[in-house]
Amino acid sequence: MTEQDKRLFPVVYSFEGHPSGDGSTFLIEGTCFDGSTVRFAIPVDNIQHFIAFLLVWVRTMSDAASKQADSSGSDGRIPIPATSIAIGQPDGNEAYIAVSVGRAELIFSLPASSLGSIAQSLLIAGTPANAIAS
Repeated sequence: MTEQDKRLFPVVYSFEGHPSGDGSTFLIEGTCFDGSTVRFAIPVDNIQHFIAFLLVWVRTMSDAASKQADSSGSDGRIPIPATSIAIGQPDGNEAYIAVSVGRAELIFSLPASSLGSIAQSLLIAGTPANAIAS
């Protein structure tokens, strides 16, 4: 990122936010490395589009950059409390996983061939430790 880019687009490293008084928007304040703040609001109904936009661009940027070894730990990751998950295969070789978080829903596409391993993982994760094999 060039110095001119940094002046036009301040680099934000930390976010805080809360719903507006009427609950129609989410108010966000980002803190930049130079100590300045950037404030903006996103309508609640557009949050899923904003998140999807960010994830699509991260994927594009990750594909373009050289791959780095992934950490197996969860350092720096924030668990998102999903309210529901749905899996489907409309047709062809593409499957969908929909994850709802309150009113927002993100739909991920993946190869249909991966549904078997996902289903197996969900079954294993959902089996209580004291279950008796039948």
